[in-house]
Amino acid sequence: MNKNTPVALAIKTAMLTGLFGSVAFTAASYAQEATTNAVERIEVTGSRIKRTDMEGVAPVTVITAEDMELSGFSNVEEVLQASVANAGRTIEGNESSWTQGASTINLRGMGANRTLVLVNGKRVPQYPAATGGTSNFVDTSTFPTSAVERVEILTGGASAIYGSDAVGGVVNIILKKKYDRTTVNLRHENPQHGGRDRTKVSLTSGFETRLGQTMLVLEYSDDEILRAGQREFTQKGGPDGTDTHSSTSAYLRDYDKVFHNVGVSGSAASYIMANQQQCAELFGDRGIWNDEESRYKCRYDATTDDGLHPGKKEYNLVLNQSGDLSNNWQYNLLLQGSDKETIRGNGQKSVSPTFYMDRNNPGNYSYSATDFERTREFRVYRRLDDYGQIRDYTGKEKNMNLSAGINGQIGDYDLEVSWAYGKSKFDRYGRNQMRADRLLDIISFNPADSASPDKWYPLDKMTPEQAEYLYAETLTDAGSGMNQVQAVLTGDLLDTANGPIQFAVSTEWARDWYYDNKDEHTLSGNLLGQGGTHGRGERKRYAAAGELAIPVLDRSSGLGKMDASIAVRFDKYDDKSDVGGALTPQVGLTYQPHEDWLLRANAGRSFRAPDLHRMYAGVSRSFSSTTIKVDPNHPVGVDDNYESISAGNLNLSEEKGKFWNIGVVGQLTENISTTVDFWRISLDGAVYTETVDRILQNPAYDMTGQASSCNDLTSIGYITQQLPGQEYRDVLCVRRGIINSSYESSQGIDGELAYNLDLNSFGKIRLKTNLSYTLKKEYQAFDGGERVEETQDDYLPAWKSTVSLNWSLQDLSVNLSWYYLGTAEGWSTWTLPDGAGNSYQERVWSKLDANKTLNLNTSYRFSQDTKLTLGINNLTDNMPPVYAEGHPNRNDHPYYRSNMGYNVIGRTFYAALEHRF
Repeated sequence: MNKNTPVALAIKTAMLTGLFGSVAFTAASYAQEATTNAVERIEVTGSRIKRTDMEGVAPVTVITAEDMELSGFSNVEEVLQASVANAGRTIEGNESSWTQGASTINLRGMGANRTLVLVNGKRVPQYPAATGGTSNFVDTSTFPTSAVERVEILTGGASAIYGSDAVGGVVNIILKKKYDRTTVNLRHENPQHGGRDRTKVSLTSGFETRLGQTMLVLEYSDDEILRAGQREFTQKGGPDGTDTHSSTSAYLRDYDKVFHNVGVSGSAASYIMANQQQCAELFGDRGIWNDEESRYKCRYDATTDDGLHPGKKEYNLVLNQSGDLSNNWQYNLLLQGSDKETIRGNGQKSVSPTFYMDRNNPGNYSYSATDFERTREFRVYRRLDDYGQIRDYTGKEKNMNLSAGINGQIGDYDLEVSWAYGKSKFDRYGRNQMRADRLLDIISFNPADSASPDKWYPLDKMTPEQAEYLYAETLTDAGSGMNQVQAVLTGDLLDTANGPIQFAVSTEWARDWYYDNKDEHTLSGNLLGQGGTHGRGERKRYAAAGELAIPVLDRSSGLGKMDASIAVRFDKYDDKSDVGGALTPQVGLTYQPHEDWLLRANAGRSFRAPDLHRMYAGVSRSFSSTTIKVDPNHPVGVDDNYESISAGNLNLSEEKGKFWNIGVVGQLTENISTTVDFWRISLDGAVYTETVDRILQNPAYDMTGQASSCNDLTSIGYITQQLPGQEYRDVLCVRRGIINSSYESSQGIDGELAYNLDLNSFGKIRLKTNLSYTLKKEYQAFDGGERVEETQDDYLPAWKSTVSLNWSLQDLSVNLSWYYLGTAEGWSTWTLPDGAGNSYQERVWSKLDANKTLNLNTSYRFSQDTKLTLGINNLTDNMPPVYAEGHPNRNDHPYYRSNMGYNVIGRTFYAALEHRF
């Protein structure tokens, strides 16, 4: 029943007046959930055919809005990352400056880009920038929690229903459609150890008009940045306290002792180090002087300002409008928009370029020895702390989406036609860069130039004028979008003795596009130590799909109930890749020998089309070095410097997957239910970036003589050169590339147990536990390469489980949630002592301890309109596990695996207030 109090009416009027006046500027949407028909059939993720229960041939986990509230988490992305189906590495908001503020889910550990994310059963645009400069994905952090009704997670392949990307599974975020009140929610979180305070305010309002049902959500959130210096765990020098501050502070190499230690023999004399006074003047409290060091006495604290969690300010809007067009036809409109600004913390940048001075014209410098007939070599190692500001990167992300649909009956069949349009924009500003071209204008390795305002001696602090002259920012201007039309026809095909055969047929057209632009200085390599990818591309795709649900046995047969399902889909890609068309079938079977038990099995094929950025990435250039000698006459101990080139590959084909699942669903007693599923997923022809080492070690990649210059090197390979006066050839340039070569698979067991108990006057108890055990997770980069079992070799936890316990009595509720991430085993190359006091290297396997997080909260409803919740997340103040003693990475900052869902925030207190008008 609507509660049209004067306050509620005033709020609704104000919101609608402002909202509809600004739709053109902030409109965004995702398509709606399938409408429940007269016999209360619903569309469940994994099938277009509506049915009367949630259980089908594939396991689907449902997380309701109430479940999210009881969990203690405040965001959709946190709930998804805590789910047992999320396995392996994910983006958690702070992965890199390229994707700062974004989050992902990685179902079955098959990769975030192989998990399909839907909103109300429809696709949404991918994040504009590619993670790692290669992989596109959907950002799960852009959906306001207040607007979510439930989340359905299907694990396993589903390309026969949804097409590309549904390899590891599907996440379907279903937004609220109806709401009959106005509610304001306030929440504030305060970590015990400081940093990462979070405030969230939302308003949700729903009401009926002549147009139908209107539901509106406005949400604002503000997250404070968390830096490494704010946690003892990440600032104490590692578990053993042996991690030293960075040696890249301020020193230079005068290899030929032109200006320093003239006439002094030995390579040690080529090192010119900052003294204690220079260290303090250059770096202040970030400069750490250590007299016990033999050479690198001036150290730099490069980690205190590093970000562990980004700062964020975000505004979200969701408007859902639905109503009747006639007795048999309905319409729906959905608008969604978000505006997010993030701050990612970074330590100050370090640069270490090599310079060559013209011996015939001292003071004239170049980065290339070939620019002069005779040269002197220098190198500077310098931390850029001269700019007077922290090197925070700012990201600005805007999302705008719109969808519209109609659904109704044509004869005995149901038809839904929908259109969706969406786009996303991401701009990034990276501070405190240095222009290489301008550095050549003012650099001098002659200490006599220290007093000259026109020259910068690297052991001096820059003057404000010099800092302004050299200063630059690296800029990203990225965007993505999609335009999609879809039609789905469902109904009963024909009647049989066991019931009707149901069908669903669908057609789909879509266009996807993206662009990722960088500024000219970043692309040209003119910013020291700064690289970046860029690209632009689009594709169209067409699809047709069909699905049948066939009753094989009816309960009246006395043999139980059995249903079969068959689905097939064909996707046609109109782009420059080698995909062409992809056909993906799927079959399934459910059998109920008793009304309390259901056996299920399904199998099929899946695929993933190449990432747009992997195809259309533009040419990027940088400089690197290698110890691999392509010429056996190359001097030992001298690194080979070369130009590194990378670009997309238009000849990529689709990744091809297979999957199967066998499971049982049981109602053990009136109060206890359970599910158990055994599953496997495999993927062939997965994309892999051919490494420089493999390229240089394969003579077939030698393009010397075939490509006249590095600019003519248009495919994977390398070119060598022999400089005047050299008796050997070295590498001039290497072009890396992406190929379809790798294999990946995952298999395991999932289980769920739910228990409900009514204690009458003592309240009600609900207990639910979910677990997932990965039996094997394999990865092979290329044919003939080493096959890595990630749960044994790469520290991927095999066990993951959650337990939730709720007790409620009238207006009081107490909730306890336990999250378990099991031990992780892997190997690394350790340096060990032998009996003679010498050292040797050996593979050593070790383990990371299990990680346990406990969330506790209690809620009390003071009246029908007001509820207060108090909670503590990470009650035991648990910190991430660290590597075993002796592990080479044990004392490497930040001292934990930061992409595995471990919590470094610590114990966090929060309060939430809900008030209804």
